[in-house]
Amino acid sequence: MKYKYFISTGTDPYINLAIERCLFEFADENTAILYLWQNDNTIVIGRNQDVYSECRADEFKACGGQIARRMSGGGAVYHDLGNLNFSIITVKASDSEQAYLDVILCMAEKLGIKAEFSGRNDIVYNGRKFSGSAVYDDGEKVCCHGTVLVCSDIEKMTYLTPKREKLKRHGVESVRSRVMNLCVTDPKITVETVKKGFIEAAGAEPLYAEINKRMFEEYAGLFGSDEWIYRGQK
Repeated sequence: MKYKYFISTGTDPYINLAIERCLFEFADENTAILYLWQNDNTIVIGRNQDVYSECRADEFKACGGQIARRMSGGGAVYHDLGNLNFSIITVKASDSEQAYLDVILCMAEKLGIKAEFSGRNDIVYNGRKFSGSAVYDDGEKVCCHGTVLVCSDIEKMTYLTPKREKLKRHGVESVRSRVMNLCVTDPKITVETVKKGFIEAAGAEPLYAEINKRMFEEYAGLFGSDEWIYRGQK
């Protein structure tokens, strides 16, 4: 299977989520899609989460932050320009998640980091998490997407309010104590070097294709709507 990559140049979470969903149409039995993107100052919650249970939403928005809801499940995450998001879209198969693991572990190795898979969806280095992921599908194709902390403002993660039981399972007192930036291991690691590492790890070539405009507008409208984000909670 060959990889094609697409890199978003914008940082609007609603547009980036819409692009991800539109890229499903370019994956087939012979082609997987690697999508790299960044959101600025955004909290993204899982599909079925309650906004106000997962973060201090009103405080975050008062400081210029944005709230978005993704299509996959899992926990709330903070995105800024020190974080790189990735999506790997393939035809649904038993080894779909393994394809994601192979690429991200190979990417880390290319940066000189011996990373390990931990638990359900975490990638760690020396026991500390720098990447988490979640999965969703449309019945035929599956998207494994997640984050890579490169030089993110970890202090902003205090806006997240995960249940204490979840932190206890991981043996930590706070979100901040559980995670790390890759730049701590090597100051030469940047968002751009991580992008390059992903592309090299996947052996990916550029995706030269035009996204369906009607589909994009529909998804951008959905992801940016209060009805989708708040589910009647606002």
